[in-house]
Amino acid sequence: YVVGQYPRFLKAHWKFLKTVIFKLFEFMHETFPGVQQMAVDTFLRICQKCKKKFVVQQSQEPAPFIETIPQHIAQDISELEHLQICTFFEAVGHMISAAHVEQKGRLISLNLALFNEKWQSILQGLSATGSLENFVQNHQVLREISLILRVNERMVVAVGTACHAQLANIYCDMLKIYKVCSDFISHSTAQQGVQVMNFSNVRLLRNVKRDTLRLVRSFLDAADADSAAEIAQRFVPPLLEPVLADYRSNIPQARDAEVLDLLAVLATRISASISQEVGRIFEMVLECTCDMIKGDFQSYPDHRVKLYDLLKAINAHCFQALFYLPEAQVKLYVDSLIWAMKHEQPQVADSGLQVLSEFLQKLLTSTPSTMNVAFFKQYYFLILQDVLCVLTDTSHKSGFKLQQHILLQLIVAVENGTLAEAAPKKQVMEFLFNLIGKSFPTLNQSQVEIFVLNCFNKSRQPAEFQQHIRDFLIQLKEWGSHESALYEADRQAAQDEQQQLDRQLRMQVPGLIPQYDASRQEEMDDL
Repeated sequence: YVVGQYPRFLKAHWKFLKTVIFKLFEFMHETFPGVQQMAVDTFLRICQKCKKKFVVQQSQEPAPFIETIPQHIAQDISELEHLQICTFFEAVGHMISAAHVEQKGRLISLNLALFNEKWQSILQGLSATGSLENFVQNHQVLREISLILRVNERMVVAVGTACHAQLANIYCDMLKIYKVCSDFISHSTAQQGVQVMNFSNVRLLRNVKRDTLRLVRSFLDAADADSAAEIAQRFVPPLLEPVLADYRSNIPQARDAEVLDLLAVLATRISASISQEVGRIFEMVLECTCDMIKGDFQSYPDHRVKLYDLLKAINAHCFQALFYLPEAQVKLYVDSLIWAMKHEQPQVADSGLQVLSEFLQKLLTSTPSTMNVAFFKQYYFLILQDVLCVLTDTSHKSGFKLQQHILLQLIVAVENGTLAEAAPKKQVMEFLFNLIGKSFPTLNQSQVEIFVLNCFNKSRQPAEFQQHIRDFLIQLKEWGSHESALYEADRQAAQDEQQQLDRQLRMQVPGLIPQYDASRQEEMDDL
């Protein structure tokens, strides 16, 4: 572990590096608690920092080290836990990532030969028995499938799109297994109810489904611009239908949040292809997920976060597709953003605010006026009312900066005359006056009138507008003890700036910053 902290020394002394690696392989058989985990973690760290040394043939060596690993790989991992095996193959993947492009595919197949053989053996066993009942009840087979998928996923994370051929070899069979798992879980829940989710075989089946989704997600996430088109044609079409149909038809407890994560990556990486599917994605995923999470603020936390990651990705990369949605789906989209603003979990509330702000910005600058008018006629006053609601609510004070920014966007659009047809300035001012007057009876008419007038007067100076909103909130009795929260963003920015200056000063003095500090990461890359 200590030696692993000095990668530059290891890169300069191959024989010592080789000795350290073989000593780590020995420690992987050590049963003393924590030793095996330390060994695979150190192996991963060394492979990340010294990866080029393993793919080049060193002096007095018969072949590059990466080509000798498969000879003893089964023995090296024989006593490791499944997660440790995944870490081991991620480390091997980092070695392969330093090889020449033409060599990567061969090295991946060579080092994954053990698991490819297991995969083929499992498929032959399924074909021989011909009984899916035996498959879904065989815990050992399910664990092996899950491990194979996880190992492939770690290899994809480390190597990237060079795993194309490896994934193509297992892709169709992987989707068939996904479908079998989905059908069994759906059938079981329909017959026996939600209690089957606690059965051991159902938990293992769900693990297989999640590992499948994570593997495809990681592969898509690693895709570059050149390979995106081929992936969109070859990998995505057979994937969407079973995944979306399974998500929608299952009971809430059986829906995997990884589906939302995968769809967000699809929207980011292959937006041109996925834009055509936005309507179907909303139909199959958005409505049923909103039904799951709108009842309270606690249940299904993963689904909450990943849903807004998906909406953010669609808004950023498939924006134009939103205008071809049916009216009911547009309303659901807006309602989901408004609901997120009111969420008591800051991460979800900030995601909703950020998506809404970006959506309004694009709507006001990138769309024809006819679309603007139709949208804002229906939603302008609704959004304005709900933004003011959360802005003046002390339980949402962490989102103050984004809340006031959205309010500024709405007011600037009116002040500029952009929304003259949908939201005339006089009507908006009257709406604000009435809304604030009813919401805060402790304020007199003059105070409310001054606030509304200054919102428009100061709308062209964002800093003055923000200070104006702060002053107004401090006037409210509800904010009497929360004044410091309004300056939290400024305080944090000042702290970050001071820390950065501190770090720059320390970097100028040799020895003050440890060799393996994150700020020196670039210095540690392979030469």
